Amino acid sequence: MTSPEIQSTHDESASFDRGFGGHALRQARMGLRLTPAERLRWLERTMDELQRLLGRAKQGRPIGNSP
Repeated sequence: MTSPEIQSTHDESASFDRGFGGHALRQARMGLRLTPAERLRWLERTMDELQRLLGRAKQGRPIGNSP
């Protein structure tokens, strides 16, 4: 679900460092390429996604043997 302005180029993906540090650096670089309006759109979209997940664990089934 990436938008066109967020997709990376082929050169960056070739030098991608797998791990938490590499991922954090890649996310920071991606964010710096966005305009302030695009950053705000990204934040609003992310918050909408997280709001849908909030409290979902309470609606799930119990794990394990239940009587």
